[in-house]
Amino acid sequence: MVSQTVRLVAKSIPLSERAQRGYEEIQAGRFRKKPQWNAELTVLDKATAKLPLVKRRALAIKKQFAEMPLDIMDYELVVGSVVDHAPLPRYWTDEELEAAHQKYTTPGVIDGAGHYCASYPRFLKLGVGGLRKLAEEKLEKARQDGASGEVEAWYGSVMISLDGLANFIMRYSTFASVRAESETDSVRKQELEEIAAIALHLSEEPPRTFREAVQAFWFARIALSSTSSGGNSTGRMDQYLWPFLEKDMASATITIEQAQELMDLLWLKFNEQLQNVNVLDTTSHKSVYVGHSAVDADMSTRNFWTGQWGHHLGGKTSNDRQYTGAEQYNIFGHTVTVSGLTPEGEDGTNLVTYLCLNASLRLGVVVPELYVRLHDESPPELYERAADVHRAGVGGPSIYNDEVIIPALERWGFSTEHARDYNSDACWEIYSQGRTNFSYGCISLVEAVDRVLHWAKWDEEVDTPFYKEEWDPFRDLQPADPYGFSSFNEVMEAFKVNFDRLLRGFVESTDEMRDGRLYKIAPNPLLSAMTEGPLESGKDVTQDGVTYLVRTPLLTGLSHAADSLAAIKKLCFEEKLIGWPELLDAVRSNWHGKENLRQLAMTRAPAYGNDIDYVDDIAREITEYYLERLRKHGANIKNEKLTLWPGLGTFAFYRSHGEMAGATADGRLAGQWISSNASPSTGRAENGPTAAVNSYCKLPLVDMPCGAPLDIAMESRASLISQLETFFRSFIEKRGELLTLSINDCEKLRAAQQAPEKHRDLKIRVGGWNVYFVDLPPEMQDWQIKKCETYSGA
Repeated sequence: MVSQTVRLVAKSIPLSERAQRGYEEIQAGRFRKKPQWNAELTVLDKATAKLPLVKRRALAIKKQFAEMPLDIMDYELVVGSVVDHAPLPRYWTDEELEAAHQKYTTPGVIDGAGHYCASYPRFLKLGVGGLRKLAEEKLEKARQDGASGEVEAWYGSVMISLDGLANFIMRYSTFASVRAESETDSVRKQELEEIAAIALHLSEEPPRTFREAVQAFWFARIALSSTSSGGNSTGRMDQYLWPFLEKDMASATITIEQAQELMDLLWLKFNEQLQNVNVLDTTSHKSVYVGHSAVDADMSTRNFWTGQWGHHLGGKTSNDRQYTGAEQYNIFGHTVTVSGLTPEGEDGTNLVTYLCLNASLRLGVVVPELYVRLHDESPPELYERAADVHRAGVGGPSIYNDEVIIPALERWGFSTEHARDYNSDACWEIYSQGRTNFSYGCISLVEAVDRVLHWAKWDEEVDTPFYKEEWDPFRDLQPADPYGFSSFNEVMEAFKVNFDRLLRGFVESTDEMRDGRLYKIAPNPLLSAMTEGPLESGKDVTQDGVTYLVRTPLLTGLSHAADSLAAIKKLCFEEKLIGWPELLDAVRSNWHGKENLRQLAMTRAPAYGNDIDYVDDIAREITEYYLERLRKHGANIKNEKLTLWPGLGTFAFYRSHGEMAGATADGRLAGQWISSNASPSTGRAENGPTAAVNSYCKLPLVDMPCGAPLDIAMESRASLISQLETFFRSFIEKRGELLTLSINDCEKLRAAQQAPEKHRDLKIRVGGWNVYFVDLPPEMQDWQIKKCETYSGA
């Protein structure tokens, strides 16, 4: 059936009139300041203050659902709007908040200490009522087993939260019914009545049709995002929606055109929150420091980031002072993973796979972020459709390689069935759908290099408000004087010492924060009910009740570390073109007056990304050392459930990690942004995309279960983009892991800077997501142009 429908879907299906209206409204909304609902609500009174905190949290979730504003646009069939990052009604006392602060935790905006993908397959199977019944059954079993009052209170909070969700969906049923009564257009009146009937059914029962499944998914999605569980992915949407569409198609109760329209409308819902940075308040898009800020260094801010993520080291490291800038305004965690192997090992490509790709291609919107899972037996039509989306200038999809990722997940502890069921996180990180609590920190390899060349610089930095000497990973290290080094091996050993200190600090900090302290201030019973593990274990997601608990110390700046070490090895200790002390002086002075030496370092020394073994072998040595040390440190953690995974990635931290670091031996100037993810340094990939892939594939990617994206910015030349299918297939065959591709014309990007009103639809990839180029701040636009120019001459 799929092969037949694929050919039908491949035909041009006109965008429906309602989808066109929705698209125009969404685009216009980007340039209007959106009203924010931020009611100061509370559930605290004399009676509720005596309840366990977890029940008060559930009451806050229920109240949020009862108070959230509702709206139905006149073009919509899929209804409901996210109240993103709106704080929950107050449920904690002053004493509880202070106690949490002393433990470095806080009931902040994103609760739960990690990223999650809810188990949408289970939600669609059971519905709100089915989940509540399951919670009741598990509570009764727990009582029979002599459960404590705390466990009973937790199950009670789950049921309160689900009751709140049911009431929220019922509110939409009532709202649509009221709108229908006053609607004069007979067609729209019937549509509103259908919306009301669907919501009424979904308030208790699981969906029966494809349309109901789409709506049920969206209700679940906005419920989690509106109750402090944002930043989470949508999982393998084509896998859990396909059974409903397959049934409807078999009974001829839906056409492909109708199914495509529903998917188009869902895609528009994902884009409702987008906002052009230029229409925001100036205070809304300033760079926000994570853990350290000259503007806001209060206890609450530090506790939020420390307690939620558990990745601060307590010293003066990049990790402790990293920040993200205004380029993050588009992050809402709307990622969709399609195709790939099923848990049973079969190819999962189906009609919904193509509906998702078509929605992105037809509408040209930047979210959701699409990730296509490919493997050796993926159908050629899937390669073609993925390439078509790229050729349309959408900015995706990104490519996952099942042949690398599934074995990587199995190596690091996932069962084969669960490894095959992986999906993207809120950006590109990898874990198993519906059953994983994941978060990450970033270990700066540029800092590890900089500390070799200029150790004192890091102690001279402005004080870090969060500094704790007993946590500082460098507190007892007496660094060697680099001027005394007489061999490259001494340089490499000093680099590894710094690297290992940063890595060990991450592991110790992460392990320290996983002791249940988050449950005492920010439990999440609703997310727990919609994730595999908590209902079965009787433990909240903040108590590690999920099936898998994963933390990843992502490496940033690999290319700069490899290029710098290669330059030192080749120019100073092998060819002796530059004296080692002379290079140290030049780097410490930010190459001032030494431009000739800087150019020599940039032209004579090889750079990662050009398929040159000399430097690629150094990049591989760094990552293999990382794997060895992570395994060693991970063997010493106290939390038996915690799994530490390796990965390479920067997200938006290529900016802050670069701005903190001094000049490096690869010719990079102090403060320059570093390269993204596992990619070559900007401007250094001189031999084209294929050579970049070849260098990248020399890394031990099958040991990177979290992911190691290779970002390529390709010029939109016909000779290049006409061969995308071949390029994708080569990437899979060479056993690359994760490919993110951005196709643009450098001159067009420059033109968009000068006349943004003429290029409002121009899209670009940033970190782990896509944005409209004109919506970015100027400094990020400049960086993107430089990135595009990296491959423009290849």
